[in-house]
Amino acid sequence: MAARLQLVLAIGRRCMKPLALILMTASLVAPVFGQAAPEEEDGPGRGVARLSVMNGEVSVRRGDSGDLVAAAVNAPLVITDRVLTGPSSRAELQFDYANMLRIGANGEVRLSELESKRYQIQIAVGTTTFRVLRDSDAQVELSTPSVALRPVGRGIYRVTVHEDGSVEITVRAGEAEILTPRGSERLGAGRTVLARGTANDPEVQIVAGMGMDEWDRWNDNRDRDLERSQAYNYVSPDVYGAEDLDNQGTWVDVPSYGQVWRPTVVDGWAPYRNGRWAWVDYYGWTWVSYDSWGWAPYHYGRWFNQPGFGWCWWPGGRGHTYWRPALVAFFGFGGRGGVGFGFGNVGWVPLAPHEPFHPWYGRGYYGRSTLAMNGFVNGANIMSSYRNARVSNGITGVASENFGRGRVGSNWVRPGAGDLEHAGLVRGQLPLAPGRESLRLSDRQASVASRVGENRRFYSERPAASIQRVPFEQQRQRIEQSTRGVQSEGFGRGTAPPVGTGTTGGWRREGVTPQVSPTVAPSQQQGNWHQFGTPNQHTGAPQGSAVPQTRAQENWRRFGDPNGRAPQASPQIDRTAPAYSAPAQPRQQYRQSQRDSGQGAPMRISPPIVRERSAPAPRMESSRPQSGGGGNRGGGSSSGGGGDHGRRSR
Repeated sequence: MAARLQLVLAIGRRCMKPLALILMTASLVAPVFGQAAPEEEDGPGRGVARLSVMNGEVSVRRGDSGDLVAAAVNAPLVITDRVLTGPSSRAELQFDYANMLRIGANGEVRLSELESKRYQIQIAVGTTTFRVLRDSDAQVELSTPSVALRPVGRGIYRVTVHEDGSVEITVRAGEAEILTPRGSERLGAGRTVLARGTANDPEVQIVAGMGMDEWDRWNDNRDRDLERSQAYNYVSPDVYGAEDLDNQGTWVDVPSYGQVWRPTVVDGWAPYRNGRWAWVDYYGWTWVSYDSWGWAPYHYGRWFNQPGFGWCWWPGGRGHTYWRPALVAFFGFGGRGGVGFGFGNVGWVPLAPHEPFHPWYGRGYYGRSTLAMNGFVNGANIMSSYRNARVSNGITGVASENFGRGRVGSNWVRPGAGDLEHAGLVRGQLPLAPGRESLRLSDRQASVASRVGENRRFYSERPAASIQRVPFEQQRQRIEQSTRGVQSEGFGRGTAPPVGTGTTGGWRREGVTPQVSPTVAPSQQQGNWHQFGTPNQHTGAPQGSAVPQTRAQENWRRFGDPNGRAPQASPQIDRTAPAYSAPAQPRQQYRQSQRDSGQGAPMRISPPIVRERSAPAPRMESSRPQSGGGGNRGGGSSSGGGGDHGRRSR
């Protein structure tokens, strides 16, 4: 900053009038002294998906612990987490403001990659619809047991995976690339791809698109609700989940802040009180709000309380902004000797606009040798440090042994004036180790379990993510070790903690291992199902096929061998890997450069990879959804629990 200031002053003396020089100097000096400094962002962290809609029984299987927990609206999901729906149930996952996945009854999806603008979702069973609602530069891949799908721009992409692994992909709107180990083909709106077989050598055919059913109509209604939203007139496109604000409050113009959102709430309501603190590895303590709209206002922007307006949410500027687990300041207060904390209670206060945020998560903490890079400030005056602390209901606290153990609800503790004058302000990781209860998103019990085994394999054109989650128990032990070191050195007794043992956190990078599907010995071909490169046969559909015989009597062929050439020998397959990943090829490099350059022309193999028949096939009769359910086409999962807060149906 000093060098920059000197350079500007030198230029200004030669090129600018004195008044202009003064104005420029003031604009540069102000941030140095903290008066008008723009908020510094540390860049995007690990990707987080939001459970934005749930209706019925929905569960989450956590990737770090394997625990099956009941879902809740506004639950944060990270890489390797799974979402399971029961009978007559539905759910929606939002990845950003443009990309979302809806899951029908008896479904299961797995988040195999979740980075900034890079999503890979494995459809294990059930009917799903991936919606690209707005223009987006995200790279998305939907993996199934035999083929993969990549959306091309805006569109509606329906994918059904049956329990036997056969797949139906229908493009309702837009265009998609269907990817196989032997090539790819563009699929336009109104067409359906049927696929079956192993991920390393699938059989496919293209038929007329299946008819609309109740599941599609529910998706259309949900799309209309989202498209009517006016929220993105006020917030950055980096903020997702803002559509829920329209019907739950009003946008008002407040002097000094501009357009802000005021929620419709009862008297005495306060932010960061109706919900719970849950543990999410990499991000640590994360707020899960039970306000139905409680995603964007708790993970972006700031809160303030203005006379005549009450509590309002300020979304921040229109520039880049990033997801946070919560935007609060933590502090300890009250009686000494709290469990692993040094204080009897832990409190938090929402940050007001322009107040500094001290992260407690990310690469700056996980993998470092210190528990809290910024340490603690003992004897801090919370009321003089944070504006919202001076609001009557601006602070919420709980007994330290209850933190992260359940819903805050009516168990909160109000600190006294003396407590706020001599609190222990936390700047960095909160020295409270999570328990098993901290993994839960709801107080309800979950019982929706998967009916497809762990051995289900998926085809993916690109390798799976190289990030693996550290087991939860290992995370907990590291936090406990660090906490003991901090507490023994006098946290809460007026001394700053030394460099502790720290925590390496919940994430680690491993070498990328190509993931492949186990080799399956080719069986005798029946009917019109045949391997690409082998003579077509006409003996009827195979016994037990999930596809009606009227469709099975069409031409099946292998991608890349339209003239019936014999297939090349399959490479050696790693049977221990969880997914098949195509080897790197010049075609993939071309497609990657094509995406980077923004070109939309499809990669073609001449002659065409898949030949459409001359006459349309009979339409497949779509099964009717169960009452209130989601039009599943053959997927299955046992019934069980679900979330208990913020439940809604669109």
